Amino acid sequence: MALAVAAFGWAALLGERDRGGFLAVCLFSGGALGADLAIPGTMLAGVIQRASLAGRPEGTFFGWWNASAKLNLALAAGLALPLLQLLGYAPGQRDAQALQALSIAYCLLPCALKLAAAALLYRHFIAPTP
Repeated sequence: MALAVAAFGWAALLGERDRGGFLAVCLFSGGALGADLAIPGTMLAGVIQRASLAGRPEGTFFGWWNASAKLNLALAAGLALPLLQLLGYAPGQRDAQALQALSIAYCLLPCALKLAAAALLYRHFIAPTP
């Protein structure tokens, strides 16, 4: 999550000719995507085991996990596209306001959501319990 935020946090500042910066964003965000795909399933397996639910139909847990992931993708598109329109972006526009709206929706909003998710993850799973 920190790598994804680091990769996309400054991506909003990239200009039209920043090819090296774009390449760096692609490399680092690709690494972050790999972690985002691998780690949650591992964490879910640990939660199942700690809850003494191992040996039961674990596939049900992973099925619901995947269903919620697909719902998240649908919600992201369903919320981001109207937000882009509200911020003044329309497909094909290249004026400063439209490009700033695109940068906010594509770069900064995901970073804010990842930071919120990381804070919740830390608070509920990583932080030592009293």
